[in-house]
Amino acid sequence: MNGITIGTKILKGMETSSSIGMFVRDTGGCLIPKLAISRSREEAKEITFAETAESALFYFSAPAAAKLTNEFFKNKYKTSSRLMSMPIKEIPSVSKEQLKNIKLAKFGKIASVFSVILPLVFAIAPVRNFMTSSQSGKEEFTEVVGLKDKKEQEKDGKNKAKSLIKKLMLTAMGGLALTAGILTAAKNDNIYKKLEPAITAIVKHFDFTKTNDLRLAHYGAFIYPVSIASYFYASRDKYERKENARRFSVTVPLLFFGEKLIEKPIYKGFDKLFNTKIIENGITKSYDDILKLPSKLQKQYLKSKNFSYGLTFLINTMAIGAAVALLNRIATKKQFERDNNKS
Repeated sequence: MNGITIGTKILKGMETSSSIGMFVRDTGGCLIPKLAISRSREEAKEITFAETAESALFYFSAPAAAKLTNEFFKNKYKTSSRLMSMPIKEIPSVSKEQLKNIKLAKFGKIASVFSVILPLVFAIAPVRNFMTSSQSGKEEFTEVVGLKDKKEQEKDGKNKAKSLIKKLMLTAMGGLALTAGILTAAKNDNIYKKLEPAITAIVKHFDFTKTNDLRLAHYGAFIYPVSIASYFYASRDKYERKENARRFSVTVPLLFFGEKLIEKPIYKGFDKLFNTKIIENGITKSYDDILKLPSKLQKQYLKSKNFSYGLTFLINTMAIGAAVALLNRIATKKQFERDNNKS
């Protein structure tokens, strides 16, 4: 990496798929614009906690849990780390019994991890509310964002938090018990034959990456639905519910269609401007790919990549996050004022 600019080094670090790189990129990209537009100290604290907790859960806790359960199920079903890390369709020819063990080991890993992780995802928004209530005494969303003064009222946040934590712990334990029950029942060949199509489908679509990180399918099928449910469950009034609805109506589609709508047009534009081929045959070259090119091509390709990646990050993460936060701020204030004028 000698001779490349500081800007390139920073952007290359942001592109990395390492947990630390993704944590810094996504947390910073989402957190900074939201904090800049936050309406009160309490809201800034809530944003910081929620964004940091979500990223820590996605990029550290989930991979750590996947690695731990990987070792457990690998040993339980007497398979290898190499086979456990391979997608099911890439597994070489093995005996029928060995393939059964690999599928059950992978299924056990997937089901166990999400039995624990999903209750934690759901807990983030309610815990955020409890922290605000405990520290400031503000129970309503309009109080938190500074639209009205705090009113004295009996607080039951502590008991609600205890009750929710108990339910989430029971949910996690129930998920683990169900996983154990399915794996135990699958020891019987006749039962396994009935369960095999479902187990194979789960393993095929929801296996972890080779480095035990989450995939987009995990967010779409598990993480996002639970997270959205959590924020609506923890909404403290109609204003917060509407803010959540506006936010998710933008962020969820971007998760699945952002690349097509934003990233590829930007890359193609800069490819044309700099006469490069960062996108070729539908595949986007990474910084590592570019640094393997002949030295006479690297400078031009790195310039094109820097502009493309930097602008994509600025729009897709920071600008849109700021725009949604600003839209919510304006819309909520106007509706609050209209509601109070009517009364």
